[in-house]
Amino acid sequence: MLILSFFAQRVISSIEVNTIILSLFAFFLILINKGKFFKQDFELLFLPILLIVIGVFTAVFNKPDTYDLIRDLIYFSKPVILILTGYFVARSIVDWKTIFKTIIYLGVFYAVYHISHTIIFTDYSNLSVSSIRNTNGLSNIVIIFAIALLILSRRITYFKLFSKSKTNSLLFILSISFILYFSRTMFLGLLFLILGFLNYLKLNKKGLKYLTLLIIFFSSLYIYLFNANISRKGGTLETFLYKLKVAPSEIFSPKLNLKNHAQLWDHWRAYEAYCAIQGLNEKPSTYINGKGFGALVDLKFPAPLSKEGNIRYIPILHNGYVYILYKTGILGLLTYLYFLFFLYYQSYIKTKSIKVRTFRNLVSATAVYLIFSSLIIVGLYNPDEEIALFLGIFLYLKSNAIKKI
Repeated sequence: MLILSFFAQRVISSIEVNTIILSLFAFFLILINKGKFFKQDFELLFLPILLIVIGVFTAVFNKPDTYDLIRDLIYFSKPVILILTGYFVARSIVDWKTIFKTIIYLGVFYAVYHISHTIIFTDYSNLSVSSIRNTNGLSNIVIIFAIALLILSRRITYFKLFSKSKTNSLLFILSISFILYFSRTMFLGLLFLILGFLNYLKLNKKGLKYLTLLIIFFSSLYIYLFNANISRKGGTLETFLYKLKVAPSEIFSPKLNLKNHAQLWDHWRAYEAYCAIQGLNEKPSTYINGKGFGALVDLKFPAPLSKEGNIRYIPILHNGYVYILYKTGILGLLTYLYFLFFLYYQSYIKTKSIKVRTFRNLVSATAVYLIFSSLIIVGLYNPDEEIALFLGIFLYLKSNAIKKI
């Protein structure tokens, strides 16, 4: 059931079909588990549900197109469905080690497929980062969670899953695939997950030490990148370094020349967010509860974002914070931020049980990943990622471990 839930999320490309199948699957799991929720998890799940209520309530007054309304309802409901699926799948499995091993083996399966696909289908006559990624896939979050869990199992004896040699072999396979994705999001996501799993993301003496090292590392990296002559049309490595170089301005630089398509594409996330804020500025009262589900963001010109043709009005943004603000206003954004804070705070709750502490760290690290990914790939509301499944699994493992002690 665990493998099927992950496959359904990744393999079925239609978000409508995907959501219907996962909804039925979640309903089946809830039935066989008699809907038994731990109280604190039920209260937490109320927060993303509240976002749905705000979006629907606001939409009633704005009267959007029915199709656009239903599409947004699906986008905002899907994470809740995935959390429920992960939660009750984990509840159906007795041994937490079985869950971890399944995630790792699934990651290895994806890695082997990705490596094989890259070797066979890459156009070596036109080798570039974009061509490799467009042909073989942009990212795979299961792989970075599998790597982080393997590193956790190596560092903490209680969580040992495999022999040292087998762990190293699995890490090698996963790492090759990880490198071949050339994904900035995966790179930073893996960094946050490893530090979070090992409890290095708390704002204490140990956490501040690692935070300082991270700041020094990235400061040094960007000093080099901004002083080096790196071209967006260079070789494979140079193109990847260029993407790293423009990453900050891609999110936070709205002043663009619309006639310069290369510049616009390099800063597309920032431009989307800029257009959304401009839309809210047209009627400042919409900052309170947003424009509601079904509201579209006007890009000011038809952009080549689809194979079917150019699109001027888009339903979803890369920047998850602006996306939530646009649809549900400050009320929704504060609700989402509180949801993320509640998850992150789990690592601060003291316990003598190494099992409970580690499961809390898994939840907290997932929250840090969401805080980061919400800036660039919609965070919890990315329809293509399995992050909500992981969150549901870790929430159950944490609460069940607390109950047992």
